[in-house]
Amino acid sequence: MKSRKIIIRVSLVMLLISIGNFFRIISDHNMRAVDFVSVFSIGIISGVLISHLIGTKRED
Repeated sequence: MKSRKIIIRVSLVMLLISIGNFFRIISDHNMRAVDFVSVFSIGIISGVLISHLIGTKRED
């Protein structure tokens, strides 16, 4: 239970950093590889965070 909370906190911090990084590198309307990787990483981290939140709710 304690390790799951740590994973949730770390995932949340990583998500906030990646969102901040995405808005920092946002360019004109051309989609560059860096933009794609940023959006992809935001999606992956969001999925990990949501799956751990659902797992925590099921344990309670």
